[in-house]
Amino acid sequence: MDDVILMIVAGLLLVSGCLVTVRLVRGPSTLDRAVALDALVAVMMAGIGVYTAAQRVGYYLPVLLVLSFLGFTGSVGVARFMALRDEAGGEDVDENTDTDTGTGTEPSATEPPAEPASTVQSTRPSTEWTAGGGTAGEGGQR
Repeated sequence: MDDVILMIVAGLLLVSGCLVTVRLVRGPSTLDRAVALDALVAVMMAGIGVYTAAQRVGYYLPVLLVLSFLGFTGSVGVARFMALRDEAGGEDVDENTDTDTGTGTEPSATEPPAEPASTVQSTRPSTEWTAGGGTAGEGGQR
């Protein structure tokens, strides 16, 4: 009976690992790939845990600890990178890819070139503090 349960669990882990790998390859965004990589580490950890429990050996428990630490720090690192990129106004390169042809969205010869970032006006109010006690968007007055 234990062997049947072990084979069912191993099969489910194999299927979930394959599905997560498909998400890792297809994307479509960098954040999707990062979440898929984190899920793949979790599936690997579950597989090692099942193997450890089935064989009744504790040698692999430090490996689980290291994998959990690496998965956590990797997720935090990707989240910080994505937050900094969003603050800087960067865009995901993968989201601009045309799925039919596989080429990026490039401006055609008839479209005028985009303005440099320094000349584009922001629609958000300024949050810089002025000497009058308010923000620059409030005119410096309270």
